[in-house]
Amino acid sequence: MTVEERKQERILAWEGCRNVRDLGGYPTEDGRETQWGAVIRADNLSTLTERGQADLVNFGVHTIIDLRTAEELQRYPNPFAQPGEHGITYTNISFVDPAAGPKADFTSLANDYKDMLDRFQHRVVEVMKTIADAPPGGVLVHCMGGKDRTGLISALLLDLVGVPRDVIGADYALTAECLKEVDEEYLEHGPGDRAERERNLALYSPRAEVMQDVLTHLDQRYGGTEAYLRHGGVTVEEIGRLRRRLVPEE
Repeated sequence: MTVEERKQERILAWEGCRNVRDLGGYPTEDGRETQWGAVIRADNLSTLTERGQADLVNFGVHTIIDLRTAEELQRYPNPFAQPGEHGITYTNISFVDPAAGPKADFTSLANDYKDMLDRFQHRVVEVMKTIADAPPGGVLVHCMGGKDRTGLISALLLDLVGVPRDVIGADYALTAECLKEVDEEYLEHGPGDRAERERNLALYSPRAEVMQDVLTHLDQRYGGTEAYLRHGGVTVEEIGRLRRRLVPEE
């Protein structure tokens, strides 16, 4: 199967969402491959149609972790937040902690992500523990656009199991392709003048080197992704369960 065919296989066409992707099928440095259907990354599920919701259930998702804030939840309710016949366990863990104080002034997307990981480490740890403790079946992680908060969690998971960083960067950058129509609509009809919209898209574009820079920051400050998670309180046993979820033992 070609790289392009693999890319199209991982992009999931769930009606109503634009940025749903399977983290399976990525090579690891020890010659293995991440498990298909184990972890799915997504954008805002409130836009899913009934058919899209059925697609999610039929795909085998058993756990949903919603990274959005309380305000976002109120404006865009998650269709799986309440228990039902779908049998999905839903958990809201806002990546952003309002108690952490004001954020640093924006300088670049990579620096913004580094600041998020440093300031909200305890929330990242809570997300990882929830994934580690999830029952068998697919775990879906999502925010609003599926780019920033979801992108960081996805990158940490892939780095933890030894997916090469150029591949992790490419997975992150794939969001630009998935959200191309949204960005084009913003460029043509968004608020402000066109030059301002072009600057905004350039500033916030999900480029591979952005996520690679962020992971290098974890190397330099904490000693790598595993050390970052261990520093925050993820146990050795939980690290093992995370790895086995993405890359089952042979």
